[in-house]
Amino acid sequence: MRKVVIISIQCILIAGCSVTRNVIVEKPDNTNRFTSDNIAESVSEQNITNGGFFIEKAEIELNNDKGKEKFIANIKFEAPDKYLISLKSRSGIEGARIYLSKDTILINDRINQIEYYGTSFYLRKKYGFSMSTLPLIFGDLVVEGNFKNNGNKCIEDRLKLECEVKGVDLNYSIDCKKRKVILVNQINNLVQPGVKIKYDRFHIIGYILVPETIELEDYQYNTSIRIKVIKIVKPWNGNLKFVPGKGYELIELV
Repeated sequence: MRKVVIISIQCILIAGCSVTRNVIVEKPDNTNRFTSDNIAESVSEQNITNGGFFIEKAEIELNNDKGKEKFIANIKFEAPDKYLISLKSRSGIEGARIYLSKDTILINDRINQIEYYGTSFYLRKKYGFSMSTLPLIFGDLVVEGNFKNNGNKCIEDRLKLECEVKGVDLNYSIDCKKRKVILVNQINNLVQPGVKIKYDRFHIIGYILVPETIELEDYQYNTSIRIKVIKIVKPWNGNLKFVPGKGYELIELV
C-alpha cells in the first residue's frame, strides 16, 4: 500500500481557446503580455491551476532502490482543489484511481480490490506536505503571505524567491523571460532539500506556458520521478466524479 500511495501522491506532486494537442516545444518571450510588471505576480498569472485542465496522457518513470518502473497517467483538475488521477501500466491496465480534494483522499486499488480513504491530514502526517503545495508538480508558483526576499529583482534573467507555505519552506528559481518556475526546492528542517523539482521544454497553450518534462527528486524516499506530458486540454470545464470500487475492502488511511 505504501508504494501505491507514494507513487499516486508524488506523481501528481506530477488557455485562451479550448485546445487538445500534443506537446509543441516553443521558446517564447512572454515579457510584453502581462498585466503586471511584478515578476512574481505575472508568474502566478500563468499557473495552470487557475482553472480546470485535463492531462489526457503523461508518461511517468519511477526510479528507487527497488529498480525502475514506468506508468501511463491521466490527470483531471477541477478548480480550485480537486484532482482525479488514473495510473495505468504501459499495456493500458488501470492499477489505481485517486481522488484528492482539500480535505479528502480516496484511492481505488484495482489490482487488490481495496479502497483506501482518509483526510488530507494524512499527507501532512506521513509525507510532510499539504494539498496547498500539490500545484508545484505542474510548475505553478505557490505562495502564502509575503516573500522572504525581493520579489522583482532579476539577475541574468533569473529570479530567486523564498517563501513558506503551510509550514513548508520553498526556494524558487524563476525564468524572468518566460515568467515560469524552472526549479523549486522544498527545504526540510536540516536546511537540505527534501524534494527538488525541475521543469523544462515549455510549450504554450492559449496564453500560458506549461512544462513538458518534470523531474522530481525525493531525497527522503531516495526516489526520482520523471514525468513527460504528452497531451493536455486547457481550459477544461468538466466535473470530477469518483466511483468507489464495488465490493472493495475499505481501509482507512491513518
